[in-house]
Amino acid sequence: MKLNLKIFAVFLFSCFLLQPGLSLADNHVETIQLSLVISSADEINLTAVKQVEKGLNSFEAISQLVIVGSKDTSYGPQIMSLGGIEAIGNTYWALYVDGKMSMVGAQDVILMSDTFIRLNMEAF
Repeated sequence: MKLNLKIFAVFLFSCFLLQPGLSLADNHVETIQLSLVISSADEINLTAVKQVEKGLNSFEAISQLVIVGSKDTSYGPQIMSLGGIEAIGNTYWALYVDGKMSMVGAQDVILMSDTFIRLNMEAF
């Protein structure tokens, strides 16, 4: 009887010890779906879909999918090239978020829900 009680006590004690370890295993990073389209006439046409960490800025998310060349400005990084295609002269990479031209730079677009981003080479 004493042996059964000791075994039961050890079992009960181990259950309490394992409980915090089990709850830690449930921690996970929340993600959202990023759909990215990059286009520039006949030079590049890229479409990608990727799960990215929720709260990530779009500049970092885009950098996970394609090689980005940028120039540091007082407003944050300005995208100068995507996939080796450079914006030169009077061209620039226009950023559209969920179908609307962004009024902020890619670093200031925070991805909190599934998002569609289009980067299109345009001229002014």
